[in-house]
Amino acid sequence: MQTIALFDLSTDPTARPMQRRAPLPLGELPISSVPAAYYGEHLYSPKADTAALVDHRPGNRFPPLPTSPSGPKAWNDWWRTEASVPTPDYLGLEPGDVVTVVGSGTATVMSTCRFGALVRYALPPSPWADRTHGEMYVTARNQFGHWYR
Repeated sequence: MQTIALFDLSTDPTARPMQRRAPLPLGELPISSVPAAYYGEHLYSPKADTAALVDHRPGNRFPPLPTSPSGPKAWNDWWRTEASVPTPDYLGLEPGDVVTVVGSGTATVMSTCRFGALVRYALPPSPWADRTHGEMYVTARNQFGHWYR
């Protein structure tokens, strides 16, 4: 089963919205609402403290995410006002996209924000489990096209 990792967005106004997009080749920086960079063949969005040190493509809508502060109250404020701000995409991922997540298999992108993409994946059936799905944020993609945090 082939999964989509990054996407080339169509500029054709007559294109159907549910049309499957072609994956971008590994190593190519996506056009995204957040900054995009490569390091050691891994795609990620650089934070403000490292963006000046690495070559990166600026985000179309957002600058690099400020580094998270320490302390529960400061971190909570940072999460609400900076990190969890909704975005149209995260490094080319959009809600509804299907990706491969390291250690979890196939997952569906549920939402995107400046911090990353929230994905949902199926949990193995178990008589002790009360949930059928798990969720996690993915923030980077490795050289094999698999996403992770």
